[in-house]
Amino acid sequence: MLVIERLKNITIDGQIVEITSDDKNIVDVADRNKIGLPAPCYRAKQSKGCCHACIIDINGEQKYACSTVPKDGMNIVIDRADLKALRKEHLLEYKKSIEKGKPCECNTSSSNNCCG
Repeated sequence: MLVIERLKNITIDGQIVEITSDDKNIVDVADRNKIGLPAPCYRAKQSKGCCHACIIDINGEQKYACSTVPKDGMNIVIDRADLKALRKEHLLEYKKSIEKGKPCECNTSSSNNCCG
């Protein structure tokens, strides 16, 4: 008997995108689908979430895209004014920390965000 596995999808800003087995987190999904999402610490291979720039809304809850595994049915919002403002604020702080030589001092809980 041939078993066909159902495709797993998430919605990002209203766009339905497929999850693949290579997607470790939401940043990977966004990158593969050419959806703009800043994640400088993740892309620089530093501690996940230390720059706080990849903040997104998932089903009404704010999370960091670099430390969140994509799950079928997630509804993700990236492009929203309050999230953009938070990202801008976090990126400015991250830039200051780089200038001080300490780009990834974690100050979030390890449950979902940093030090992962």
